[in-house]
Amino acid sequence: MEKNYKTLIALFIAISVISVAGFYKSYFQFFPYFEGTAFFTHIHFVIFLSWFAILIWQPILIKQHRFSLHRKVGRFSYFLAPVMVVSILVMVKMNIATNLSNSKEQAVIAFTGAILDVISFSVFYIISMVNKNKIRWHVGALIGASLIILNPGLGRLVSTHFNQELGILAMSLTPFLVSLPILFYEKFKLKRPALKSPYLLIPVIWILELVLFIILPGMGFWQAFIEGIAAL
Repeated sequence: MEKNYKTLIALFIAISVISVAGFYKSYFQFFPYFEGTAFFTHIHFVIFLSWFAILIWQPILIKQHRFSLHRKVGRFSYFLAPVMVVSILVMVKMNIATNLSNSKEQAVIAFTGAILDVISFSVFYIISMVNKNKIRWHVGALIGASLIILNPGLGRLVSTHFNQELGILAMSLTPFLVSLPILFYEKFKLKRPALKSPYLLIPVIWILELVLFIILPGMGFWQAFIEGIAAL
């Protein structure tokens, strides 16, 4: 998988297009005036568009044997990834008070999902960078990080065109639908050990996130924590 550059490029393009399309109704349809849109929202989208651009560009650079530029772009991601995390947290803080006033239950769910996504993305990104000289783990963990980034846009896109329940189902299943076929291909076609595969780590981390997503919103300390963040 890690050396199939055409497939990687196609996967990252699909992730980028779906993610951006998911925010058409809440953001892009208001182009060019964006009336009522907070200025930081524009910064947030520029940051994420930069991530998607790097995501697509990096395998292209490897395919073109432009390794020096690939490393320079990779080092830029050391700055961009933390900025993305901060950007998500700022957006959460901007919206939490309004969300709580509209629906405490939905606000708690949205906050929980965003925080867990930040943690999962950070874990995958760190694993990828720590293993930058081990291409299988480097690429596999980047795919994991990108699937986490995909989910908010995917959920919105499916919910807009179908319904919210199907949107939640798409968000829940997509990390499995991407990672498990790669895992099985490696296991049965390439004879690689599944227990040492980054594509096993993706569903494991995602299952843990789903479990926490189910448990945390109902816990009193977590609800109090969210209300405390809103009051800051």
